[in-house]
Amino acid sequence: MPSAQYVLVSFGLDRLFHEIVAAALSERGWRMLEFAQIQPHSNCPVDVVLVFASGGPEAILQVINNARAEFPGAKLVLLSAEISDADIIRYIEAGMNAHVFSTQSLADLVRTVQMVRDNKTVSSARVTQLVLGDIGRLTRQRNPGAGAQLTHRETAILQLVSAGFGNKEIASQLGIAANTVKNHVHHILEKLKVKSRHEASWLSSRLRQGFPIAG
Repeated sequence: MPSAQYVLVSFGLDRLFHEIVAAALSERGWRMLEFAQIQPHSNCPVDVVLVFASGGPEAILQVINNARAEFPGAKLVLLSAEISDADIIRYIEAGMNAHVFSTQSLADLVRTVQMVRDNKTVSSARVTQLVLGDIGRLTRQRNPGAGAQLTHRETAILQLVSAGFGNKEIASQLGIAANTVKNHVHHILEKLKVKSRHEASWLSSRLRQGFPIAG
């Protein structure tokens, strides 16, 4: 059995559903805790935060911000009702790693939590295109010179690199060879004049937050 992981459930998940999800996850080696069980300054190693949120977009965004502030190093899975494309982008920018609709099955939720923990993408092609389109739009608006440096494929790969995916995972997501991804990453680093994937991710994050990239 794999070593125990931690899932923090907070902000609105009722006790009955908490126990149902906890039982399902325990079979996969997870330990599930409620927010109230986490003691201040306990240094509890939380891997995934599972957040149930309802209400309007601003209320949900506030819940995401609160969860991210409490556990900045954890992955965040949002469980909520139907949301718009524009709100998906806002939630991702706020720190959401994955979203599960309240109409989906328990198996879908468990699979999403597991994939997020393993740094695997769970985004649909539609969501991926939304994110990439937003990156491209921000690049053109805020730094036309930097935007012109990267091709559409390189922009897509940079987004996935920034999300923490390795070359093999990126290759699987985009349907190309791992060596091709490696070459693209090399070209991205050269064009952005950085030495590592970490620096490239930092530049991408800075752009998404509205800061210009120095030439």
